Amino acid sequence: MCGDGTNDVGALKMSHIGISIISVPGLETKQMEAMEGIERVRKEERIERRKKKKALSNGTDDTTKKRKKSTRKKIYKQHLDALAEMEDELCDVALGDASVASPFTSRTTSIKCTKDILQRGRCTLVTMIQIYKILGVNCLVNALILSSLHIAGAKQGDRQLTVVGLVVASLFFFVTKGRPLEKLSPERPPSSVLCKQVVLSIVMQFAIHFVCIMFVTALSKLYLDPYDPSLIPDGQFNPNTLNTATFLMTVLTMVNTFLVNYRGYPFVEDLRDNKLLVQSLKVSYAVLFVCALELFPPLNELLQLTPLPSGDDATAHLTLEILRENPQFEMLQMFEPLGFKTTLVVTMAIDSLASYYGEKGLIRLFDSSRIGSSY
Repeated sequence: MCGDGTNDVGALKMSHIGISIISVPGLETKQMEAMEGIERVRKEERIERRKKKKALSNGTDDTTKKRKKSTRKKIYKQHLDALAEMEDELCDVALGDASVASPFTSRTTSIKCTKDILQRGRCTLVTMIQIYKILGVNCLVNALILSSLHIAGAKQGDRQLTVVGLVVASLFFFVTKGRPLEKLSPERPPSSVLCKQVVLSIVMQFAIHFVCIMFVTALSKLYLDPYDPSLIPDGQFNPNTLNTATFLMTVLTMVNTFLVNYRGYPFVEDLRDNKLLVQSLKVSYAVLFVCALELFPPLNELLQLTPLPSGDDATAHLTLEILRENPQFEMLQMFEPLGFKTTLVVTMAIDSLASYYGEKGLIRLFDSSRIGSSY
């Protein structure tokens, strides 16, 4: 509801969104004249550009066009100065009862502000929903990984936890830099964090991460030294295959949640337009796969990662002999010919692709169902 006087106070209070419009008839007329003048100058510039493309002008025509161009610039600047003066005058106008009754007040003489409120409101709503989804999935993943490490007696290093915190904090900051689109979409975003779409999305993403993390955890336990004195809950941190693999999977799933849950079009600018977030995601994925493939060993040492086992690792054969009667480990032996490193990288890629395309499919499913129900 938009109103400009005392008679609109009741409606402004009862409406979902009330906007108080400042009504100054004299300034409105001046504003319309200035806007029309600016539009005329722009139209003349478009016509002039079209003429330049059709034919080449002689020296006399060039001088004439230069004079016209300078004249248009002066007129354009005069209209802009007039608009600036009117905005200053509007700031000095006293607010009335309508401004007290409504949560929003527009210091313009147009109802164009309603579109701005809808665009920014949807952008804020979508951003908060994706932040809650990211927090929900990350909390479940952290609980799963910490429980798995505690059961095995392993733990994560201080540097690893610091890196995880820095990555998550920076990505959260870049997510909030998404801007609303200029065009208002006919589609509506989810209205609540607890709606069906959001809950199913969190469950689906966690299910994918759960399968991949448990597979990597079970595979990593094959290469643990059962006589390692650090494998107790209160023991000192010692890099091993389990905490190395789980650290890589932890950071990967967190980065995936930011990529997967960034909604973008049609409510927020596309992911490709959010340059800071895109570059951060690219760097994160590059560092993760460099560490997983051990392409730069000093980086692995900096992150307290142990060298990943190879096929001739004696500890792996010893552990396989000890646990050969366990059906879970017998199943994991099928992946032994691929090598631990290759299996880990493939699992990381599967986790990323499955969560990304699963989320996109879920969005299309709910969008199509909403469009169908509207008809």
